[in-house]
Amino acid sequence: MSIRKGFLVAFAAVGLASSVFAAGFSLYEASPKTCAMGGAVVGKAMDASANFHNPATLTDLTNITVTLGFMTEHPRGRIKVDGGPSETMDPGYFVLPSFQLVIPLPWGFSFGIGAMPEYGLGTAYADTWSLNNNSIDTTVLSYTVNPNLAYKITDKWSVGAGLRFLYFDFEQHSLPSYNDNPRIRLHNHLHGHNAMRDLGWQVGTKYDLFDNFSLGLVYKSRTVTRVEGETENRLATSTGNAWADQMLSAGLKQASGVASTDIELPQSIIGGFNWDITKTVHLGGVVSWSQWSNLDTLYFEMPTQVKKINLNWKDTWRMGLGASWDFYEGWSVLGSYVFETDCSKNQDSTMLPAANRHLITCGLAWNCWRGLELALTYGVIVMDGIGTHATAPDGHLAYYEAAFGISHAAGFSITYRF
Repeated sequence: MSIRKGFLVAFAAVGLASSVFAAGFSLYEASPKTCAMGGAVVGKAMDASANFHNPATLTDLTNITVTLGFMTEHPRGRIKVDGGPSETMDPGYFVLPSFQLVIPLPWGFSFGIGAMPEYGLGTAYADTWSLNNNSIDTTVLSYTVNPNLAYKITDKWSVGAGLRFLYFDFEQHSLPSYNDNPRIRLHNHLHGHNAMRDLGWQVGTKYDLFDNFSLGLVYKSRTVTRVEGETENRLATSTGNAWADQMLSAGLKQASGVASTDIELPQSIIGGFNWDITKTVHLGGVVSWSQWSNLDTLYFEMPTQVKKINLNWKDTWRMGLGASWDFYEGWSVLGSYVFETDCSKNQDSTMLPAANRHLITCGLAWNCWRGLELALTYGVIVMDGIGTHATAPDGHLAYYEAAFGISHAAGFSITYRF
């Protein structure tokens, strides 16, 4: 693999990388309590994370409401390359904090603002793994600050809208081959961000079809983000000739420099219902579609030229069902199942293992004192592996698949209603 191709595969991490166990590269950790419901809260607010799920449901909260929480994730997996022995992927533990605030206003209005991770990645392989030319480790941190305004048109119908200010940061290491010579390897390091210059928006509506049954619909716009960073190359293995190594190192220094790309994050449509079956038993459902097929080709502006990479991604679907039971005064138990479809087809990258995802989550909420509520959540995410291809160090197209993939997620939140 050439220096330039190694750079392209590495820098593609910005646009392609994600939490290994999320559809596309989206995250849904708006709050631990709504995670326990599988995000099935589009028709009814459960806490201040209504800012993320559906801004129209802000009108459900009649008191000033603050939700502060975090989710931890530990994704792990074993990958097989060309049918060989499985190799480990284990990036360690990640903490995803979130903050949400809702303030009711006069004349039927409500204001809300939230901050949460919306996109992210954490993958790490051994330096010696079979496809280390694609990546060794990648970390992506993304945060969205989301102010919203909602209005209650009638007792049954509410609408809401808001902005989504996106911050995006990444860091990635890989060991590409030099000029398709697998005996000479380079160490490529990238680091960059978008300086929170990019903006999206969302609109939502909520309608109470019956006193105990509500429907919700949300549209989230696409966001085009320009990520600017630096690429640095150095010699990882020697040619065996001191003069050649010196000349090669000088050329690699010249090949390092500023790089950037524009990434189109997809538009999404989310619909769902919430049904209070009885005073103590509640059910919710959610279906979402994201237009990842727009991420067909990425163009990279590099120190000496502009190159492109064809992705051929497809749209994704996310379907979830959640339920809660108020089993004792002040106490509720929650649970959900979510299925997410994979977005990749024939990708030439190991940033995003091709797999559908099954998420099973449970939680416990306790209204312990007046307006104070504590919530605890635990979930497990299982990968349903799909085989795909990536270029190996010797240049051949290797077949790789997830032989095993699992992530444990846990979280805690505090909600206070003034």
